[in-house]
Amino acid sequence: MTIDLVCGMTSDEKQNIDLGGGIEIKGVYAVEPKGERYRVYFDDVVLLQAFDECAHKSTDLEHRDEGVIGQYTSSSLLNYVRKETLLIDIVPGELMHFEVMTGDDWFHVITREEPIVSAIENS
Repeated sequence: MTIDLVCGMTSDEKQNIDLGGGIEIKGVYAVEPKGERYRVYFDDVVLLQAFDECAHKSTDLEHRDEGVIGQYTSSSLLNYVRKETLLIDIVPGELMHFEVMTGDDWFHVITREEPIVSAIENS
């Protein structure tokens, strides 16, 4: 699984957005991709959960590394996978829980391998 992270900046000028059907949002600032870009690659995804950034329940953050990409040393999701599913029986190896936070979604990834993070050249 690959997640591309793109830094964004708010534009300097307001614009109107036409949603169709006579619906228009007036006077908003667009977010334009600017700055650094990174690719996060998980080669071994055992389980994936995606949440809207507003719907995320921050219950295990004291067990998470800081930053956009963080690893949990302990989490309710990891405990659930170990105790309530068959994944631990059918997927050999130690499971790890990573989270990738973007501006739109937060991805929770259960994997047996650390992700590979690489810079993407700006074109």
